[in-house]
Amino acid sequence: MSEQEIEFNIHQAVAEEASTGHLRQALASRAGQVARIVDLPEEQADEKLLEFVIRYIQDAPRMLDDLESAASEAGLGDFVEPIVRVARQFFTMPPAELNGSAGLASLMYEAYLAHRLLEEVNESYINQVGQPLTPMDMTLSNVIIHTLIGEPFANDLDKLTQAAVSRLSGKTDPYGNADFKAFIDKKSADNLVHIWRRWPSMSGEMGLTSNLL
Repeated sequence: MSEQEIEFNIHQAVAEEASTGHLRQALASRAGQVARIVDLPEEQADEKLLEFVIRYIQDAPRMLDDLESAASEAGLGDFVEPIVRVARQFFTMPPAELNGSAGLASLMYEAYLAHRLLEEVNESYINQVGQPLTPMDMTLSNVIIHTLIGEPFANDLDKLTQAAVSRLSGKTDPYGNADFKAFIDKKSADNLVHIWRRWPSMSGEMGLTSNLL
């Protein structure tokens, strides 16, 4: 499945949701839990949450595309490409745990897996080299989606991302590579930081702020 096909599937699911309202109803039932984390409007909270979820889904493949391009320009393509490939596979070949889900809800799960994978990789990158691979912060956005998905299923999805990170770590260890160390020593990742300026905190940009995170 190509990037264009992923975008088309998202467009189709958004159109379907507009006519059925299935996900919106599910989100409305969890608005109270989300309101404990972020400030929600007193009226039409379900509409705000649906808008947030759609943006969260739409941003995932676009962020992966930008990360891949920036990494290639920065000389980190060999390190980043496997990460991007696995994250895209959550959309193109969803795990068996998502069998039975459909429409915008299924895409929300897939986007959550992709975003959480990037979050986990970013934390590993910070621990190893002292700077972020992706300077945007998706922590609050991921917490909101985790809450909307609900437990225990959201926890099951977290385990899938952690397993994916473990597999990636087992296949590639860029931190011990001399070329990778030389690249970091030169601090030549400026174009990575520049490309991520397009991606500010999504939750904050959409007016969902929290005093907890």
